[in-house]
Formats: sequence, C-alpha cells, structure tokens
Amino acid sequence: MNSASLRDYVVIGTQAEVDKAISDLVLHLGEVKTWINNNIPRTDRRVVMINFITSICEYLNMASLIGNGHVSILALATRSVYEIHLKVRLVVRSEDELKRWMSEALTDKIQTLEGLLSLNTNRKMERERAQLRSEVDRLKNLADKYKLPEIKTPASAASMAADLGSTSEHKALFKMFSKLVHPSSYLINNYDNAAAQEMRAILQVHLQLYAWDALSRISGVFSVPKELMIVERRAVH
Repeated sequence: MNSASLRDYVVIGTQAEVDKAISDLVLHLGEVKTWINNNIPRTDRRVVMINFITSICEYLNMASLIGNGHVSILALATRSVYEIHLKVRLVVRSEDELKRWMSEALTDKIQTLEGLLSLNTNRKMERERAQLRSEVDRLKNLADKYKLPEIKTPASAASMAADLGSTSEHKALFKMFSKLVHPSSYLINNYDNAAAQEMRAILQVHLQLYAWDALSRISGVFSVPKELMIVERRAVH
C-alpha cells in the first residue's frame, strides 16, 4: 500500500466516526462471509477463508471497543490484521500455500500438546499423558493422510512480506506495530509519545486498509457479486 492509496482512501474523522467506520466494516465482512457460506460448496479453501474473515472481524471489534484506551490493544489488532492480510495474499496464490497454512495449524497444536507433555507435575498423570500422546499421533496421521507438508517453523511476517515483495512496507510498519504491542522501553517510558494521536491514526488507518484489502482478495477468490462489494471504502482516522 503506497502513499497514493492512503491519500485516495483516507479521511479525517472523530473517534466516534472511526468506531463507526470499523463497525460498518465488520458488518460488511459479515455479509460477505454469509454469502460465501450460502453459495460456495464447503472445501478446505472456503473453510480457511471464512476463518480469516472471522478472525479479522474479531480484531476489528477489539479495536472499536477500546476507543482511546491503551494503545497496545490497538497495535495488537492492527499488527494481527496485517499478518492475516499477508497470509491471505499467500493462500490465494496457490494450492501449495493453502496446504502449508493448514499444516501450520496441525504443527502448532502438536507443539502445544508436546509442550504440555514436557511439564513436570506433582503426580504422574499417566492417563492424561497417554491421552495427549494419542492426540499427537492422531494429528500426525492426519497430516500424512492429507499429504500436508511438514512445517517445523511457521513462516515469520518478515519472510511472508519478502515472498510477496513487500519488504519495504514491512520494515516501515511492522517494527512500529511490535514496539507498541510489547512492553518495550519505548512504550513504557515514553507512553505519551507512543500513544499520541498521530500514532493512533497510523494504526487505525492501516487496520482498516489491510482488512479491506484482505476482504477484496477473498471476495475475488469466490467471485462475490459486485453489488455486494460496492460500498464506500474509506479508512477513517
């Protein structure tokens, strides 16, 4: 997203107008989600894309609820939608990327369960541990059954951006998002600057732009009717 796109799609508004713009975007995402569910046969691709839309809506709702609350919450919502936007761009690109994303879900769950198995407990809990090991085996067999690629480490946001040719944009924004999400020295010792209105505006604008772009790409995959997509797309800050 270059500066021209920002000039074309960004307008200044009050916090109430920002909240309304985000709420309207959530409603539109919901309408597209309903259309896809009602008109597209259930496939792995449909399930994944619907999950993307659902997750984007959740982060948008998070942002709209905080108003002028702690800036780290807004930063988390923006960074998360940004990362989902990268994943959407990759997954719509090829079937291999779709399988990789599905495999990451299994890998994450397996690693979580293996982490639980490594915990020391006051009692042996052999029955519970056996259940966890059985679930790990089931997930591994599931990956083999559907010939999903082995993913040892999920792709980072930086590597996804590089793959998509968006390294410059990533370097310009992701570090800022992350500095505001984590309890960094900058956030804690310079909160007034970190949470300044200008910073909030950057986060609010990109939150909306990345959500719109992800929705547009998902709609293109399923040929969502143009009349459903004809709405005024403006990021308000």
